[in-house]
Amino acid sequence: MPYVEYDEVEAICSDCGMIFRSEDALAAHRTESHSGAETPTAKPKAAEYPCGQCPKTFPSEAGRARHVARAHASR
Repeated sequence: MPYVEYDEVEAICSDCGMIFRSEDALAAHRTESHSGAETPTAKPKAAEYPCGQCPKTFPSEAGRARHVARAHASR
């Protein structure tokens, strides 16, 4: 998923915390990812590391640290 600026967030998935620019994109995500049907291309859910300053989560501590440094560093 491409990077989404925090002020462009229109919808957040209540199941996994992913953020989307539109309600339509969220609806498509929920149908594909959270419908309960297992698909051969479904990825296992990775451990999530929340940002703490915005609703984003990351599969690794390094990814979260990189995000915080880029998106939330004092400038």
